[in-house]
Amino acid sequence: MECISRSRSGDGPSKPAAPSAAGEEEELGVTPPLLDFLRTLSPDAFKSSALQLHQGGSGEAAGGELSDWQQRHAVLVLARAKELAKIRYDLCPRHMKDKQFWSLYFLLARSYILPYELRAIQKEKVRRMETENRKPTNAITVEVEMQESKCSTDSQTLTDDSENHDA
Repeated sequence: MECISRSRSGDGPSKPAAPSAAGEEEELGVTPPLLDFLRTLSPDAFKSSALQLHQGGSGEAAGGELSDWQQRHAVLVLARAKELAKIRYDLCPRHMKDKQFWSLYFLLARSYILPYELRAIQKEKVRRMETENRKPTNAITVEVEMQESKCSTDSQTLTDDSENHDA
């Protein structure tokens, strides 16, 4: 996993470790429409979303740790969208925790990034299934080859024995 430096609040991504290729931007959902949307955001959008969530009784936004994909997205989007980096700088940690900021960000940008995140989840599931299926398949292949070898040896022995009895 790529090295992520921490923000001054100590619990979120802040700067990219290395420049990203255009293919990675697409894979991570950092697209021109998302960047255009982010230019329209303000600190007040995050504050009002946080208030709405708090009044709705859920406290913090659907929290938890960011997935690997979300962390990579966050690092890249901070590098590409200076407006978002400034908003984060203004809000964290004075007005909200970094974790809450990212939860709100992913809620606000959901319609732009959800297809990319779902695609990443699907790819990861397929990769896991392939990995899981390879291990038993390899073990079965070895067992089958060993059985075939044993059967071949046994049948060879039987053929030799039957030829000796016929003579």
